[in-house]
Amino acid sequence: MGGGWNVGEFAAEDLFEMAAIVEQGGFDFYARLIARSTKPQVKNELKFLRDEEATHKSFFLEQLRKRGLTPKGKVSPALRNLLDREFLEPMEKIYASGDVSDADKTLAFGVALEEKTIDFYTTLRSGKAAPEQAADLDRIIAEEGQHKKKLGIMRSYWG
Repeated sequence: MGGGWNVGEFAAEDLFEMAAIVEQGGFDFYARLIARSTKPQVKNELKFLRDEEATHKSFFLEQLRKRGLTPKGKVSPALRNLLDREFLEPMEKIYASGDVSDADKTLAFGVALEEKTIDFYTTLRSGKAAPEQAADLDRIIAEEGQHKKKLGIMRSYWG
């Protein structure tokens, strides 16, 4: 998604709205993993990741409010297609397949999802973010990178 995706055709407000939806999806993903894990250490790591997703969502919603907008929880049809294709449909597919019971597959999926999120936020940062949003987006991108790293480490001790 990241390299060839042109954010120039979308308003920043729509991209912030999409980012909030992506973060809610991440929150829900981690909540499902928490429910399936039996190891306290894994549960604690996943709770940390889940809570960071909630913080990221709050940031994007606040950006909308700062622009005098009320978050809608939806995006334009073009962005909805992208959101569905890149984030929501793959998540629904893994939930429906039962693969969410397979820790290795699920954590590998989580790593890929974090990569897509990083690509999206990097594109947002370089294309639509105002200068005052840059530091916050850099922080969120770094945190998503840490999520990806933690998921990779968890693959070695989940059970």
